[in-house]
Order: sequence, then structure tokens, then C-alpha cells
Amino acid sequence: MRLRADLRRDLLQAARRAMPLEACGLVGGAGVELLRFVPCRNAAQSARRYSISPEDVLAALREFERQGIELRAIFHSHPAGDARPSATDIREAMYPGVAHLIVGGPPDLELRAFWIEAGLAREERLEITDGRHEME
Repeated sequence: MRLRADLRRDLLQAARRAMPLEACGLVGGAGVELLRFVPCRNAAQSARRYSISPEDVLAALREFERQGIELRAIFHSHPAGDARPSATDIREAMYPGVAHLIVGGPPDLELRAFWIEAGLAREERLEITDGRHEME
């Protein structure tokens, strides 16, 4: 997957702003390009779980549709944990074909991508770009 440097920055900033709670949001794109991040409210208001507000999901999906892109990833943070899926993340993953972008907590924030399907998590390489390769 390819992620523009400015979107990576936005994801890391969303994670920082939400601390000590988990941040969450949706990422739209086309093919391997991740193009648009929409921050969402964590309805769980928790440092260990996230639940994206249903109203925010609907608003983000409508925005993606208007832009001609599709849901490509679900984003959340682990403010006090690693940038890898927890047992809860794996158990509750419900969108096959949609990647999971996870930011791990301090001191240094790390962003990683995973495919979670059938109870298994597989890491996906994230290529950080300057945006010149969009929509190839």
C-alpha cells in the first residue's frame, strides 16, 4: 500500500491528539493508493478499545463516494501499546479486504498496516510517498 507523507503525518497527529484515549478513523483510496483520512469519534472513549461512531462511519463513506474512492483502511491507535493488532482487534475485525492501520504509542509513534482475516493478522508493507504516484 502507498500512503502519502502528509496523510501519515495526519494519522500520527490524530493519535497524539487523542491520547490517552485510542484514536480512530477511516481511510479511503483507490487500488494501492491511500488518499483520504477522515478522523472519527471513538464512541468507546477508552484507552484500550475503540468503536467508531456509526454517524461518523456513514459520513466518511458518503464523502468517499463523492470523491470516487472506496474504504481501504480502518485506522486506530494503541496509546500505550505496540503498533500491531491486539487479540481484541483480531477477534473484532469485520471488514475483509480492508486494511488496518495501527499507530503504536510513545515514546516514538510508529505506524504499521495489517490485513486481518479469519482470525489471522498479516503485516502489509506501507510505502510512504510524496503523492506523485497517485492513481497510477
